[in-house]
Order: sequence, then structure tokens, then C-alpha cells
Amino acid sequence: MEKCTDTVVDWMIRCNVINEADKELYKYALHSLLLLVSPLILAGGIGFGLGSVKHGVALIFPFMFLRKFSGGYHAKKLHTCIMGSGFLLFLCIMVSMHMQCDWKLAIATGIASVSLIAFSPIDNENRRLDTDEKRTYKKITVFCVIFFGLLDIVLFLLGKYIYTICFSVGILLTAGLQAPYIVKKMRKSTKNGL
Repeated sequence: MEKCTDTVVDWMIRCNVINEADKELYKYALHSLLLLVSPLILAGGIGFGLGSVKHGVALIFPFMFLRKFSGGYHAKKLHTCIMGSGFLLFLCIMVSMHMQCDWKLAIATGIASVSLIAFSPIDNENRRLDTDEKRTYKKITVFCVIFFGLLDIVLFLLGKYIYTICFSVGILLTAGLQAPYIVKKMRKSTKNGL
């Protein structure tokens, strides 16, 4: 990712689009943009390969917002992240294409939503959050969970079951990526309590 941003920013400098003095700022901006759109491109591409771009995009939409502020498992290497994310998205899109919109999905989505509210944000080893950031991320996560939960209900009431399923799977995926840290934290608490 760094090589890619360096190459693009260096090219922009050579073309006199930006000044050399602004290089780090543009590298950061480009890096942030790539991180923002890469899940959408990956999910859209996998969805296209499976014959339904709308499943991929609808599934990744709540995930992108929730994941940014809720935290959870992060791979240590970029290629592991891309391969793991691709595999998980493939599975989630496949599941969303064959899943029924029923009360079991509603209950699972409700449990995932409560879990996200209760345990978010989860720190990443690479970037620790201070107390103010944790408070802010918690508020944003709660807002996003409520927003996507209400949107999910509205989509269901409008008969847009495909989108209801995809949004629910996106919420479940986000909560699922927190599970390793929640289990680890619970084990640590149990050991300390004994």
C-alpha cells in the first residue's frame, strides 16, 4: 500500500499537480482514500463474480461504517488481510444470497447489535485509543448500530428483503470480527478472577 501511494504521489509531483512540500499530506490522504474504497471495490468485485454486485455492496455498506469505529480483529500483514477479507466477504455474500429473511436473522442481528454496543470500541495493537477517542468511537458506534438497525427494519417493512438480509449480514460480520477479542478478554478476566 505504501509503495502504491508513494508511486502515485511521486507521479503527481513530477506532473506538477502538487508541491514536493505537500508530499506527506497527499500520501496520507491517498492512503486513507484507498482504505475507504478498497472494501467497497473488493465486495463489489466478489459480488460481480458471484452474479450479484448489489449483495456485495449492500453487505459492505454497514460494515464499512461500523467497522471503522467498533474495531475488532486486524490481520498483521496486508496480504493476509486481503486474502482473509476476500474469503470472509465471499462467504458472507454467498450466505446472503441463500438466506431467508426471517425471525432467526432478526434475533441474530439484534444480538450482534447489542454486542457491538456493549463491547465497542476494541483497540488495535497498532493504534491504541485514548479515553476521549474511546468515548467518541463508542458514541459513533451506538449511533451507527441504531441507524443501520432502524434502516434494516424500514427495508423489511418496505419488502426489500435482499437489502435487509445484506445489512443484517454486514452487522453480523462486524460483530463477528470482535469475537476473538471478546473471548480473549473474557478468558483473561476469568484467569485474573481465580
